[in-house]
Amino acid sequence: MRQRSTLLPGRVAAWLLGLALLLTGFQAAAQQQDPPGRVGRLSFHQGAVSFSPAGDDSWYEVVPNRPLTTGDRLWTDRNARAELHVGSSAVRLDEQTSVTLSEIDDDTARITAEQGSVQVRVRDDLAGQRFEVDTGNLAVVIDAPGDYRIETDPTAGTTRVAVAAGNVTLYGEGGESMPLGAHQQITTSGRNLAAANGAPARASGEFDRWVAERDRIEDQSISARYVSRDVVGYQQLDAYGDWQNDPDYGNVWYPRGVDTEWAPYRDGQWVDVAPWGWTWIDAAPWGFAPAHYGRWARIGPRWGWVPGRPHGRPIYSPAVVGFVGGSAGRNPNLIPGGRHGVGWFPLAPGETWRPGYHASQRYIDQANRAAAYQRRGGRSGYANPQTPGAVTIVPIDLFGRGPIARRDVVRVPPDRLVSVPVGMGAPIPLRGDRPHGAYGRPATMLPPPAFQARQQQQFQQARQMQQAQQQLQQAQRQQQDVQQRAAVQAIQGQQAQQAQQFQNLQRQQQEVQQRAAAQAVQAQQIQQAQRQQQEAQQRAAAQAIQAQQAQQFQQAQRQQQDIQQRAAAQAMQAQQAQQLQQQAMRQQQEVQQRAAQAQAQQAQQMQQQQQQALRQQQEMQQRAAQAQIQQMQQVQQQQALRAQQQIQAQHQMQAAQQQMLQAQQAQQQQAIRQAQEVQQRALQAQQQQRQQRSGIPGRDPNQQPDRP
Repeated sequence: MRQRSTLLPGRVAAWLLGLALLLTGFQAAAQQQDPPGRVGRLSFHQGAVSFSPAGDDSWYEVVPNRPLTTGDRLWTDRNARAELHVGSSAVRLDEQTSVTLSEIDDDTARITAEQGSVQVRVRDDLAGQRFEVDTGNLAVVIDAPGDYRIETDPTAGTTRVAVAAGNVTLYGEGGESMPLGAHQQITTSGRNLAAANGAPARASGEFDRWVAERDRIEDQSISARYVSRDVVGYQQLDAYGDWQNDPDYGNVWYPRGVDTEWAPYRDGQWVDVAPWGWTWIDAAPWGFAPAHYGRWARIGPRWGWVPGRPHGRPIYSPAVVGFVGGSAGRNPNLIPGGRHGVGWFPLAPGETWRPGYHASQRYIDQANRAAAYQRRGGRSGYANPQTPGAVTIVPIDLFGRGPIARRDVVRVPPDRLVSVPVGMGAPIPLRGDRPHGAYGRPATMLPPPAFQARQQQQFQQARQMQQAQQQLQQAQRQQQDVQQRAAVQAIQGQQAQQAQQFQNLQRQQQEVQQRAAAQAVQAQQIQQAQRQQQEAQQRAAAQAIQAQQAQQFQQAQRQQQDIQQRAAAQAMQAQQAQQLQQQAMRQQQEVQQRAAQAQAQQAQQMQQQQQQALRQQQEMQQRAAQAQIQQMQQVQQQQALRAQQQIQAQHQMQAAQQQMLQAQQAQQQQAIRQAQEVQQRALQAQQQQRQQRSGIPGRDPNQQPDRP
């Protein structure tokens, strides 16, 4: 269901209309939204046609290639006609007709007809877009492609709507609505869709024939085969150029009648058009579409325009160029002789365009996608700055001051531009002035005085509204400042609390580290005591072995003395059996030798057994010490890991607010529990170490080893 349009009372409607005309530029900048991707263009006119730009109450002669956008107005004087295009839709004006482009953007085209006859042709399906024509007493919302005539007479207060093809819905001030289909018409009086009495005023037959001829020319357009009809200005390409197919770029349009020194974006001027800023206004009658869509390529000896994809909705750009030079100090040698200059060149197919004004990435992607073509040769950088004659350079003080003359263009060798940086936005600030020629010459034929008086009244009301809005914006800024200061104070308080908690956490971490260091010192002391105990045990074992050897030697000496005494007694008693005694002595000596050898072997075996037992005891002690050291290292690693986790939690707590504060408290409690667990494990380890130092369980450490 379509949204219903509601007409406002005359004074309020005029007041809002004037406000829209005056505040268009700074409203778009304040909202920081993407500028419209669709504009209007005066594609044809005959006779005296005047133009009044948004934000200005003066009238000028029309500049055909100047884009038309929200707030702009057109007036056709006696015996004059005009045709403008918004996307693929055509709006034709008969003589003595005044219209205002009340709203032109990507989704809405709303035109206000103050007086005269307007013929609207909607070619393509609206696909959710809104096309509306308002008059002084009703709103015409177009619902489908077709041909529509709207004739309004402000003096009589009547509006006639005729539908040749398609269908519309009329809306009155009180919410009344009325559908009209093909071959239907109605003339209303007042603001409530009341039928008017008498025969309504009709447009001349000449206007009908002129509209039919314009439709025929548009239907037979050759360029419509190669570009989308939403490319504003494509209709003028047929009469001024030719289409050819290129193996690299596809369909390319070549202009006719240009000299050898001509280059794109050379004949014309730079004008400040809100909300885009610096906009190129080409002087050629065909120069609108090639200046705001697609890309330019040097193909052989000629320049060719590559429109891009023939399908899809194109995005309007104020100029698809790259800039070089600019303010003093940036490129002081761009122009020989010390003069500062600014230059620009057309972007080649495949090169990305980025606007110099605020725009979202989505807007930029759509603008480049519509003109996408694969660049040739895997080239990097920009192609056209090195192309002879592609860069147009003028002194900086001539930029934006009116049409650029050929004598103003400075020739610079291409090699001078190799290292010059390239930018997408014009490096010249918007001046805010209106140089001669920016809007055209002052119009000689003006709207009726009554119409101008209403216009002046609208501007006065708009200025009052502007002052009120400025005061409101100032109050809003003051309120925002107060809110920001309060928010800053709240943030500072939270930061102070977080800093205090951070200091507490640091102190806890230092205490944990000190306890870990103390435990490490205790572990070193325990290891030193164990080494001293091992050395004492080794000395005691050596002394025990020496004592056993001495005791065995004394016992052997006593046994030998007893044998010698018995042998002497036997010698004295049996002197006669000396031989037997000598034999007995030899036997005794052999026995003694065997006994000594047996004792020595036994002593050696005992010594080996004692040494083996000592080595086993030492290995057991070393393994116990290593296990204890590994256990302490694991405890230290766990403590270091917990400390690192606490530091990470600390950084996270600084970035968060209330939820992180709660998480910090939970982590602190966990760290305390972990520290307690570490202390408990340390105490258990110390108890185990004391048990290990006390010796093998079940044996008295003071008990002497068994003798052999």
